[in-house]
Formats: sequence, structure tokens, C-alpha cells
Amino acid sequence: MIRTLNFAFIAITGFVCLGLYRIAEEARVAAADLRETRSAIVSEQDTLAVLGAEWARVTQPARIQALSQRHLDLSDLPVMEFSSLTQLPQKVLPLTPDPGFATVKAVAPELKPMQPVQSDTNATFAVINTGT
Repeated sequence: MIRTLNFAFIAITGFVCLGLYRIAEEARVAAADLRETRSAIVSEQDTLAVLGAEWARVTQPARIQALSQRHLDLSDLPVMEFSSLTQLPQKVLPLTPDPGFATVKAVAPELKPMQPVQSDTNATFAVINTGT
């Protein structure tokens, strides 16, 4: 009886050791993954900081103004200022309104019933199995 109990306790101790080793290995792998993920996050944050600085440099208004003057050949046109609504151009009205347009009636075509298709076993087989 005591030998059986000793053997059972030794077996249980072995299984506990194996389980503990498995859990420790999973924790080690998870810690390595966590270190890798944290280093990737730091790398991405550094990249975002560099891109933010470059974007700030590229979008400076003075730089954009200089580029537009150098490459676009824009000129200042004289501006016409309207001081009253009477200086606006007159709206062009249509010459003659179409009187028949308001009384147009739509006619729907007459629907014809579909003809029943002759059933052919080979054609039905082809339609079911090939989709054509």
C-alpha cells in the first residue's frame, strides 16, 4: 500500500513538474513576444516623429509660396469690385417656355406573358450542373 502511494506521489510530482515547465516556457515565449512588440512600437513612434517633422517642413506657408511663384507663373489679375447688385449681369431668361412640357403623359408598355419553355432533360441537366 505504501509503495503504491509513493509511486502515485512520484508520478503526480513528475506531472506537476512537466506542467510547471510548460507554463514557464509559455511565459518565456510571451515575454520575448512582448519585448519584440515594444521595440516595434518604439520604432514606429520614431518613424512617426520623423515624418511629422518632415511634414511640418514641407507644409510651411513661406516654402509653398516660393514654390508657387517659381513653378506656376501666376499673376495678379485686376479685381473687379461690385458695390451694388445693379452692377451684376442680368439673368438670361429662356426665350419661350415649352407649354407642352407640363402636360406630358407617360405610357407604360403592355406586358406580355412569358411563353413556357419546353422541358428537355439534357438541357435541364446542363443548366443545373454548368449554370448555362
